[in-house]
Amino acid sequence: MKKVFIFSIFAFCTFNAIAQSCQQKHSPIQLAKSQENDVSVMASNLRSDTIDILNYTINLNITDFTTNIIHGNTAVKFTPKVNGVTTLSLDLLELNIDSIEIGSVNLLTSEYSYNDTLLNISLPTIHNIGDTTTLVVYYRGTPQGDASGWGGFYFQSGYAYNLGVGFAALPHVYGRVWFPCFDNFVERSTYEFNITTNAGKIAYCNGNLANDTTDGGGNRTRRWIMNEKIPTYLACVAVANYTQINQSYAGLLGTLPIVIAAVPADTSAIKNSFINLPVALSTYENHFGPYMWNKVGYSMVPFSSGAMEHASNITYPKAFATGSTTYQNLYAHELSHHWFGDLATCRTAEDMWLNEGWAHYCEFLFFETLNGYPNYLSYVRNNHEPNLQFNTVKEGALALSNIPQSVTYGDHVYNKGADIAHTMRGYMGDSLFFYSVKTYLANNNYKDVSSTDFMNELTAASGMNMSDFFNGWVFNPGWPHFSIDSTVVVPSGPNFDVTVFVKQKLTDAPAYYNNVPLEVTFKDASWLENTQSLMMSGANSSFTFSVPFDPKFVAINKGEKISHAVAPEFKTIKVTGGASFPNAKFSMNVLNIVDSAFIRVEHNYTAPDPAYAIPYRLSPNRYWKVDGILPSTFSAKATLLYDGRTTSFSGNYWLDNNLITTFEDSLVLLYRPNASVNWSVYPYQTKNMQANNNDKRGIMTIDSLQLGEYVFAMMDYASGIQNYASSSANNTLVVFPNPAKDKITIDFIASNINLSDNSLLVITDISGKIISKEKVSQQQTMTINTSTYSNGLYFVSIKTKDGIVAKNRFIVAH
Repeated sequence: MKKVFIFSIFAFCTFNAIAQSCQQKHSPIQLAKSQENDVSVMASNLRSDTIDILNYTINLNITDFTTNIIHGNTAVKFTPKVNGVTTLSLDLLELNIDSIEIGSVNLLTSEYSYNDTLLNISLPTIHNIGDTTTLVVYYRGTPQGDASGWGGFYFQSGYAYNLGVGFAALPHVYGRVWFPCFDNFVERSTYEFNITTNAGKIAYCNGNLANDTTDGGGNRTRRWIMNEKIPTYLACVAVANYTQINQSYAGLLGTLPIVIAAVPADTSAIKNSFINLPVALSTYENHFGPYMWNKVGYSMVPFSSGAMEHASNITYPKAFATGSTTYQNLYAHELSHHWFGDLATCRTAEDMWLNEGWAHYCEFLFFETLNGYPNYLSYVRNNHEPNLQFNTVKEGALALSNIPQSVTYGDHVYNKGADIAHTMRGYMGDSLFFYSVKTYLANNNYKDVSSTDFMNELTAASGMNMSDFFNGWVFNPGWPHFSIDSTVVVPSGPNFDVTVFVKQKLTDAPAYYNNVPLEVTFKDASWLENTQSLMMSGANSSFTFSVPFDPKFVAINKGEKISHAVAPEFKTIKVTGGASFPNAKFSMNVLNIVDSAFIRVEHNYTAPDPAYAIPYRLSPNRYWKVDGILPSTFSAKATLLYDGRTTSFSGNYWLDNNLITTFEDSLVLLYRPNASVNWSVYPYQTKNMQANNNDKRGIMTIDSLQLGEYVFAMMDYASGIQNYASSSANNTLVVFPNPAKDKITIDFIASNINLSDNSLLVITDISGKIISKEKVSQQQTMTINTSTYSNGLYFVSIKTKDGIVAKNRFIVAH
């Protein structure tokens, strides 16, 4: 299912979670029932361990569009999985029980109880393994809608229809609003629907139309048969003055009928909007295997807040069939559920990313088939950046698996789920990825699955151990952040040996990610490109590559195959004027250019490297890196927006709320050309606080753009400006050799510092972990053994009671 909003044609319809606000919409009675249902979620699943519901035959009269009452019965055919079954408990929400029959026996009210939520029935005889029984429940009433406004049963503008989940309901499955059932994600059954309508209205349901009859009074009963087993939330009915659009598709298993039900006035627009439905079908069949259902169906309804993936008969908002292809990602999303969700279903709501995250990702694949890989990557980027900016502040730092039920239909599930599916593709490579996912689906047709099941299936199919991937990306929250700290280039015959020092930081993640395949891209002065691969684990590591030219540009993950805590964008610029990098939250005004410029901007959603001995507190959340190859004539200005507001989840909110707490007067832009240089105040900047200095938002202009890193910072009064000013911390420790192998020497005389008896020499790695700490006194040099150090970047500093008085960095490369 998907909740949609109207955006521009390029911005696909995104899901916005409402579950957090749903609790506020409950009445006290509804809250009590939600809490009661929360306790019963596990019990509902456990029922399926003792009893198997084989079939539901739903016989309903849906002719009353005045009082909105349905009436009829549902025959529940079941068999025990254990011996000695004496009771049957069915979910049914706030409908009136007329009677219950087993065979010719009409049960007395003393033989069953009903509390508007759970129908408990005492069976007349003991049922054992091998017994098959049909129980018929006769009922009537007005079926419920969900408290959130999304889900349940609707009588609306001459239509009657259901949406099989409720965003605020617990459990979220919502078959119980219109028939008695085992309402959970794991119980699968076949279905028969006999729906009676009149006044020109007809019914559409799951499966094939088996019979269509009209009696003398104008009542029309249509019989639908669903032979594929589905959970209760995928069962459906839609009633209106429908006519039928008939099409077909040549599927992998034969010709598939396409049946779209709509009122006559809407059919022309629908045909135009659904023109690329065959492209979606071919995309998913080619990538994930054959369509396993007996028809492709859509029933148009006046619900305008989303669609629902009822198996073979999707309930679809007619407002989004406008006659254009603007919202075609929505029907592609719902169709893809016939692989992810309908075919292999998440076992619990806590693993909903297996349904919704993958369906959202399938939208990107649809656009890749339609418009090529660059278009696919645009959708990936537009989905990735809001994940980094908003997910944690909206829902907390959450793992994809075991997601809280309050945010089952939230941004982590949909947006991060899709992002991680894309990352899995980059992690495994296209061939293994699509083969393994196709194998997983083939092995789990009409089954319920967990994230662990998925991991094990992918491991078995691919031969890759996927535990590192799932431990990092699925079973734990947050993101890794990968960056190039520095490079060392050494000529080697006709080629160049390039040692690349890579560091990993963490954003809301508990541990470093291991065995992450990354690409490093090199460009020479003429933009000739060479891309090579590495496998990254831990905080820092180094890799040496043979490159056929002297690189002038080096970037990690330029192809964006792995989603990490970076929102990047690159452009080739040939003319003066504006150039926007929206995903990197960066805009530029090119003042002068003669030749072409290649520019890559990264918006890094992690803490920057620390500053030393300057009285500023750096943003703990983000910084920019501007890199590329510029012609000598290039000059430009750039604009960065700062925003510390926290009252919305759009625009630039939540970016600087941890930095700007009161006034903006002390906000500055710091700069460093590369990681070997300390941060300093950028001399060419102009700040525009706009309306006032305490609304926490404004504009920072880089008056003369240079390649390097930029970060917002605030004057750190708490640390004491005088201590910084009186310190000689700008002194640089002389360290050689650099890079080093087995030892480094520190020359205190050449460093021009005066040591005291209380001086302390401290060496830390890139993560800030102290590697070595010892006292130094009046001496000229000091030698440090680095033979046991791992390859990577290290910081060395001299500390006194006045703070850091000198520092430097060095690289170990064995």
